[in-house]
Amino acid sequence: MSKLQKDIARETRDEGIALVGRHALFAPLWKRVRVVLDTDGRHVSSMGWLAVSEAGWLYLNPKRRAGAAEWARQIAQVMICLGFGLVARRVPQTLWEIASLLVAMRFCDELKIGRVPEDMQGYPFPVIPKGGVEALFRQFVADGCSESLVAWHRQFSGKEAVFHPLSDDQRESRQTWAMYQMIDWKGLLAEGIARNVGQALEVAGGRKVSGSAPKQTLALRARQQLIDSHPLLGALAASFDIEEDPAICARYDIRIAAIDVGARKIWMNAAAHLSAGECLFVFAHELLHAGLNHASRRRGRDSQLWNVACDFVINGWLIEMGVGTPPAVGLLHDSRFANRSSEEIYDELAQDIRRARKLATLRGGAGECDMFGEDAGSPFTDAEAYCRRALAQGMERCLYGNYRGTLPAGLIEEIRSLSQPPIPWDVRLAEWFNEHFPPPESCRTYARPSRRQSATPDIPRPAIARPTDEQRAARVFGVVLDTSGSMEPQTLGKALGAIASYSMAHDVFAVRLICCDAHAYDSGWVEPERLLDTFSLRGRGGTVLQPGIDLLHDLGKRGDFPSAGPVLIITDGWCEARLDIVMEHAYLLPEGRRLPFATRAEIFSIR
Repeated sequence: MSKLQKDIARETRDEGIALVGRHALFAPLWKRVRVVLDTDGRHVSSMGWLAVSEAGWLYLNPKRRAGAAEWARQIAQVMICLGFGLVARRVPQTLWEIASLLVAMRFCDELKIGRVPEDMQGYPFPVIPKGGVEALFRQFVADGCSESLVAWHRQFSGKEAVFHPLSDDQRESRQTWAMYQMIDWKGLLAEGIARNVGQALEVAGGRKVSGSAPKQTLALRARQQLIDSHPLLGALAASFDIEEDPAICARYDIRIAAIDVGARKIWMNAAAHLSAGECLFVFAHELLHAGLNHASRRRGRDSQLWNVACDFVINGWLIEMGVGTPPAVGLLHDSRFANRSSEEIYDELAQDIRRARKLATLRGGAGECDMFGEDAGSPFTDAEAYCRRALAQGMERCLYGNYRGTLPAGLIEEIRSLSQPPIPWDVRLAEWFNEHFPPPESCRTYARPSRRQSATPDIPRPAIARPTDEQRAARVFGVVLDTSGSMEPQTLGKALGAIASYSMAHDVFAVRLICCDAHAYDSGWVEPERLLDTFSLRGRGGTVLQPGIDLLHDLGKRGDFPSAGPVLIITDGWCEARLDIVMEHAYLLPEGRRLPFATRAEIFSIR
């Protein structure tokens, strides 16, 4: 994680802590709680959120990236457990913690504090019985607890326990032990509840204005307008926090706007002095970056060029839909790129990188990206999955409501393609084998029966005829294997293992294996079974694939290989800028790598 990402993660965590600390219900408790960042992972693993001890020590995972509202919800739940006196050791401990956290979750739902994290939603939660925690705990002990609830529980700390009793060192410490004995957590929570009820009565009676309604800035108005009038982006707009402080924006060099999907935050610099229409346009622009998963779709491309390519596409769509007013600064729009994808625009921009790097995004400066987040080579995150679903649901409301016909066809096609789960590379490879090597047709035969039927030799008995040797010999294909030094051994092993498995499953007779680095090495006909064993490869030098293709072509002319193919080319993409192939072929590359040329052949990406 970069320094900028760490700063963003710390700020959102601190905002979540402040939300809990300012709440009237938690204020008395919060004065006695000690917040500790568990940097060494002794109490909370890297996959968890937090843990709490009976002495009021709150351990937080400093590596966890989430929005302020999500941090507030997680902290509030363990604070409720502490205030109810539930942070204790019971056997079985896991069932006790699940029962306690479920009751605290229901309490926070009624309190309407924070937001449940995306990866902790959708679990089948049981109904809380009248007896509360004790009754639910006895129910779990008697009837058992579902595995889904156990998995939900482990997401809090990532380890066995969320509630930590006092350690031996803490019990030996007189100061800690005295502090533990003198704190009445239940009384502090009761005081907080009384304060919260008192504030609610004052607001209801008109003697006090509720502090929950923020000042309606232009950015907040833009978000509300998207929620009310633009169903495509309404759900997305409601799920992001807004930061408008010019000082904080200047710290991250954000002159106009930027977005971080993982932190669920959009920066809208108030010092940019955007009009209401421009603010609406910019806000919608950043939301489309999130909904279309542009950060993870970069896949090894240059970050600034990819950001610029995505901006051209998004701005064209927003102008076509008439959302807001295009800003005077940071607008990237060109009619030449109409009806073209971000990938196609990126390829054209890459032909003149020097000029493309001078283009400025909505962050406000040339060479700077308005998309923060994880490395683009990583898989889609939970936050991106939520944004993708929210955008797809918004599109369905537009298509089947009063907004039909207002969405560009390219935007609809892109949202639908993202909504479809990606097909794993091995499944696509299996489909390729099915296409080129269909199962042999079953033929009945009335040939002479075997000796085991000698008791009745005059009775013909039908059987399934096996493929002849000539038919089996025709089920072959070629493999051009990049054995240059840049190919990783794990990639080679995974590719050869998949090829061998599918070849055996499809009754492939043999594989013509050609190894290539700067030269081509003919390994001859190789039985698929041999590829599963230790198989020696030649090469590990530079990368030139054309000699291997030419060698297979020459073999086809001599009748030693089918002239039409098929051929599977396994490479990492670091090869020449052009390949001349007349045979039917496909490519197998590591995920995130690209070929240096355009092709209509199938491309499979190994994960």
